Amino acid sequence: MNDEPAPDDSLPLLALVYGSLSMEQPLRHLIEASTGVCRPLWVLPFDRKGSRSALRLLKAQGELGGDVLDASKMSASEAAEALGERRPHGIVCLIDETIMWTAEVANRIDLPFHTLPTATQLTDKFEQRTALRAYGLPTPDFWKAEDVADEGVAADVMRKAGFPVVLKPRRGTSGRDSEPLRSEQALREAAAAVEPETMLIEAYIPDPTTAVVGPGSAPYASVELAVSDGVISVFGVTGRTPLAEPFRETGQIFPADVDPATRSALIDAASAATRALGITNGVLHVEIKITDDGPVVIEVNGRPGGLRLREIVKRATGVDLIQLEMRLALGERFAYTDVETRPGVDFMYLVQPNMNLRRITSVDGLDAVRAIPGVERVVPGIAQGSAFSWRTGTLSFAAEISGTAADHEAARRIRDQVLASVVVSGE
Repeated sequence: MNDEPAPDDSLPLLALVYGSLSMEQPLRHLIEASTGVCRPLWVLPFDRKGSRSALRLLKAQGELGGDVLDASKMSASEAAEALGERRPHGIVCLIDETIMWTAEVANRIDLPFHTLPTATQLTDKFEQRTALRAYGLPTPDFWKAEDVADEGVAADVMRKAGFPVVLKPRRGTSGRDSEPLRSEQALREAAAAVEPETMLIEAYIPDPTTAVVGPGSAPYASVELAVSDGVISVFGVTGRTPLAEPFRETGQIFPADVDPATRSALIDAASAATRALGITNGVLHVEIKITDDGPVVIEVNGRPGGLRLREIVKRATGVDLIQLEMRLALGERFAYTDVETRPGVDFMYLVQPNMNLRRITSVDGLDAVRAIPGVERVVPGIAQGSAFSWRTGTLSFAAEISGTAADHEAARRIRDQVLASVVVSGE
């Protein structure tokens, strides 16, 4: 017997493209965000056992809140036809991996979404860098990795960029397979080994020579914003703690520990990047590095920020960015001005294993972390005995710790205590 309550037919039907159990926001967050806003139609674009099993379990428990369309065996045209028969009022996706698929389907049945050129720029770092530069925004020099096998191009890289340069996937998130190349030999070996159209080589964006963020913060941040018919609303600037090698994130701090002038410059850069990519509707997470010459956009992400950022922003401002994305997809239009942030600092810290480890044997000290005042949640990451590689990026963390502090200094002290308490051992 299925005890799932009957859907509220007065609510609009929203196609919610759900691509990955491991990469998506927790299902409970998506269900919570949709409550009272829409009837979700869960659309599965990829053949993934875990995603299907999770949805099937929630449906059996009466918690899913909507029906499921398994489009994993369909072409884009077949998926569009099947979805069109359901007559959804809108379509939304919440991870980079599903943006192109969603754009292809949405454009076939005239559902509002990013255009195909914009979707390409949001998911291909080479195309995005090209669009930002064409708009007049500063970018690091960049090249298709396979082109660097040419002697002339390799010489151009070394002349313009020097070392290190950064090798990263053109399509990918969370620092996966991103690494510095520190010599001509490493550069040539990488260029010879890559598959065409898969990797990007770019100059390293220089660190500032003077302090532009508070102690314990890294010189980059993200701007959380929404666009509604071209009108940009900013919900805050999120700070970061220093990266773990090679490019793995270790924490988010909201609000960022920056002065008002730097905050304004970051927002201006994010807004310009939004216009450069022709984005007229959607919630964005724009990552930016602060340099001596001003902000340089690292990446425009065409969806709300990941990890705990949805919870952090919601708690600090009262705005649920995932729900906002759903409302935009359903045609609602709005403009926020002077978004108020509650006093204090919200944080999420990640303990990353040493990049040289290949297997995790133990993660100790989490009980001590739970006892630190201000810590509200401790989530174990990679399991004891698991294989480990830095190539999997940020999400292969050993532990995630989140909570609140009175101010940035208190948040820094908590992080120091966390790092002193947690010991990651491995082979």
